[in-house]
Amino acid sequence: MAAIGDDHGTIKFVHQYGLGLHTTDSEPDVHNPTWQKRQIDEFVDFAVLAEELGFDGLTVTEHHAPLMTCPSPHLLMAAAAVKTSRIRLGTAVTILPLYNPIRVAEEAGTLDLLSGGRFELGLGRGAPGEAQIALGRDLSGEEQKEAWLESLELVRLLLSERDVTFDGKYHKVTRPTSIATRPLQDPLPIWLASGSLESMEVAGAYGWNVMRNFGSDQAHREALDHYLNIADQNGHDRSPANMMVERFVTIGETEQEAERNLDTFTGVFNLFMSHYASNGRSIPKTDGEFATDGKKKRPALSVSGTPDQIVDSLQETLDATGARCLMIETFTPDQARLFASEVMPVLKQRNQHKVKTSLSV
Repeated sequence: MAAIGDDHGTIKFVHQYGLGLHTTDSEPDVHNPTWQKRQIDEFVDFAVLAEELGFDGLTVTEHHAPLMTCPSPHLLMAAAAVKTSRIRLGTAVTILPLYNPIRVAEEAGTLDLLSGGRFELGLGRGAPGEAQIALGRDLSGEEQKEAWLESLELVRLLLSERDVTFDGKYHKVTRPTSIATRPLQDPLPIWLASGSLESMEVAGAYGWNVMRNFGSDQAHREALDHYLNIADQNGHDRSPANMMVERFVTIGETEQEAERNLDTFTGVFNLFMSHYASNGRSIPKTDGEFATDGKKKRPALSVSGTPDQIVDSLQETLDATGARCLMIETFTPDQARLFASEVMPVLKQRNQHKVKTSLSV
């Protein structure tokens, strides 16, 4: 299967999976290893189902708080890789500041080999404060930015060149180094989590893909236009297919069923938020996955309704943002089946002409 951003002729659907958010337990025992194992087992089972349902890709998030049993996304992707054969697999995202860039590049190469050339690496900065934990010292905002950009450049070099040396302020590779596991894909698809025009510029300059969940539809559209302009200036052929926008989806055969599904998800989501903030951490203000909307504290990224209503809502997102790839997350296998059978084919068919028209302009 072609890389997610390579085929400009159709809308792509990538299913995100946050382990723990899919529990149906009213009071999950999040510290119980048996409960945690069940979340992992259900994720691996879902990877097989997602492939059967025809999703273009499957990604897993990384979080380091109780309830979300996904602190090691590369291990989870390895399990999914050996159970599937066609679906694209990725991270959304690997929190780069928590790792040595050499390790990230090697594991990305390993996952691409393990999956037969189906891995796509998502990179992000993570929640505020996590970089300090990784480095063992406090950094100013400017220092965090410098370290982040160094890490990105080092990962890029390691995945694309051999005998790499690097003389940075935060990362140094003094001996010529080639990663031990080179990816089958050349280049390996990389997605950069972006909430600002500045990060869109980085992705455009490198010719990478972008994923966004923070900001309004208008902000996403402006960011896409800026990204395409920067990519063109740097000699990269990018299109709206190279930008992914995220939505949580709670779907039901009736509005009442969809509303119940949304209430269930909202309860689990708010439980995660309470665990996240329980040790004094502040809720990130620039990550759309954490944003809530309204008195019920429902996730701001949520769209809910019957298949027809979901189609209309996601069509509005596609039209307003210009993106041609949607990262969606449903929260039960039955909801995923309903989405795959009654939403995906409609949107793919409805937008086939629009994609061809936009590419010919």
